Amino acid sequence: MLATLSRLEKHSRNGGFECAIDAVPAAQWDETAALFADPNYDQIARYSAEQWGRRTSHLLLRRHGESVAGAYAAIIKPPGCSHGVAFVRFGPFWRRRDAAPDLGIYRAAVGALVQEYCIRRGHYLTVVPRPNPEFYHQECEVLSRFGFALRRRVHDPNRYLVDLSHDEHAQRNSLDQKWRYNLRQALNNGFDIRLGQSEEDIRAFQSLHAGMVARKRFHNADMVHLLPRLAAELPQPLRPQIVLAFHRGRPVAGAAIAILGDTAYYVFGGSDGASLSLKGGYALQWWIVRWLSGHGVRWYDLGGEAGEHGLRQFKKGLVGKAGTVIRMHGEYDYWTGTSARLVGDIVYGMRGVQRMIRKLRYRA
Repeated sequence: MLATLSRLEKHSRNGGFECAIDAVPAAQWDETAALFADPNYDQIARYSAEQWGRRTSHLLLRRHGESVAGAYAAIIKPPGCSHGVAFVRFGPFWRRRDAAPDLGIYRAAVGALVQEYCIRRGHYLTVVPRPNPEFYHQECEVLSRFGFALRRRVHDPNRYLVDLSHDEHAQRNSLDQKWRYNLRQALNNGFDIRLGQSEEDIRAFQSLHAGMVARKRFHNADMVHLLPRLAAELPQPLRPQIVLAFHRGRPVAGAAIAILGDTAYYVFGGSDGASLSLKGGYALQWWIVRWLSGHGVRWYDLGGEAGEHGLRQFKKGLVGKAGTVIRMHGEYDYWTGTSARLVGDIVYGMRGVQRMIRKLRYRA
C-alpha cells in the first residue's frame, strides 16, 4: 500500500493537480458537477446534505485551475470515536463532458481521497464505483491495484441498465418476449403519459409513491419529500423530471427521473392499485425509454431488484438483449492502521444489524 501511495503522490505532483477540501459552497459544487458526464445524486451537495446532514466532507481536484474530479463523502463515526468511515458512493466523478476520459484523473482522485481521509484524518475509506457499463470495471481495477480490499458484498448487487442508443424498432425487438406482450396490452388501455411541470404534478407523484410504499409495506428510506426543492434549486441539467401516466384523467403511475451526464436514473417510482391490472408500469417505462433516447442519453439506470422476483423479471425484460446487467463486486475499503480497521468493522457491523432488523420487520 505504501509503495502504491508513493506512486500516487508522484503522479499527482507531476500531473499538476491541486486539491480543495471542504472549500466549495453547495451551489457552486452542484454547478461544477453538472459539467461532468458521470455525476450521481449521491455526489450532489443538496441531496447529500439532506441525507447526511453535517456529516459530510467534499474534495475537489483541479488541474491548471480547471475542476477535473470531485467526491462527496459521508463521515460516519461510532459514538465517542474521533475517527470513522468516509463513505463515497458512486464517486468520484471524473469524466468532464468537454474532454476525453482520462483514467489518470480517476487515479489522482483516488489518491487524494486516501491522502485526505485515511492518512491525514485517520478514517476508514470506502468507495463504491458507479455501475457504468463502460467504466465500472476499469475503476474497480484501479482500486484493486491501489490496495483497496473487497470485504463486503453490495447489499443489492445487480444493476439494470437499458442501452438507449437504438432506434424504436431495435429497442422494441430487444425487449423480452413477455415484456413486449405486456406492453401491447398496456398500450391498448389508452394511457396519457406526459411530463409533470407543476407543483401539483409533484404532489400527485408523491401521493402515488406513498400509496405504493404503504401497499407493498416497503421500508421507505426514499427522500421523495426533497423533490420540490431539487426541482427548484438544482442547476437545470441536474433537476429531476416527473413523468406521470394518466388513465381516464387520473394519475395511476409515475416516476422521478434524473438525467445526469450520460446516464438517466430511475430515482423514485409510484403507482396506485389500478395500475397493476392496467399494466401501467409497462406503458410508463416504454414512454420514458423513448423520451430519453430522444435526449441523447446513453444509459437508463433502473437501479437494483431489492430481492424481489417480480421486480427482477420486470427490469430484466426491459433491459432486454441490448442492455446490460452489472453485478457489482462490492464495497472497496482502504485503511492505514488497526484503529481505523476496528472503526470500520464497528460501523459496518452496526449497519448489518440494522438491515437484519428491517428485514425481520418486513417479514412480520
